[in-house]
Amino acid sequence: MNIIHKRIGRSIFFIIFILVACIFFANLVPVREAETQEAGEIQQAQLPPVLVTEPLPEPERPPDGAVIDHPLPEDPIITDGPWASAHFLMAEYACDCAGYCDGWPAEMDPELLERVEALRCCFDRPVIITSGVRCEERNAEVGGIENSWHLSGHAADLYCPGVPCDVVAAEARELGLGVIEYPDRQFDHVEIWK
Repeated sequence: MNIIHKRIGRSIFFIIFILVACIFFANLVPVREAETQEAGEIQQAQLPPVLVTEPLPEPERPPDGAVIDHPLPEDPIITDGPWASAHFLMAEYACDCAGYCDGWPAEMDPELLERVEALRCCFDRPVIITSGVRCEERNAEVGGIENSWHLSGHAADLYCPGVPCDVVAAEARELGLGVIEYPDRQFDHVEIWK
């Protein structure tokens, strides 16, 4: 009889323990969500103000599904080295050839760097540089034109994850950049004419 009482007691204890644990974890999830939301509001409040003259329209996705959301680069993202501007390392603009040059066949135009930084600030989200300065060999490999602005550091190819390339192009034009859109490949070529 004692064995039966012990088993019943253990079973009751186990059931009560499971119920208490379920109630505890069910109440814990909303608290974490609220804490995360409060932390996000605190971080948002600490960000420097951004001057926006007009609110940006919410990007519309074309019905034919032409917008491809590019992913952010795979980790690790390089965070050391000289900075081109507040959000971009110089290395992001370097020639990505297979060793034909030292990465810098020409210097990047400071005006281009400023305007790409301004573009990034307009969207307040990452802008990914896929091509900056190029050596002649790399330019030929990617099918660039013979006198491409990439060769002299006056051009960059870029995209903003989650923002349609035509919206990025329109904002780049507003900032005074020359733009060639590549909607089929979902990036924009921006340049400074010199």
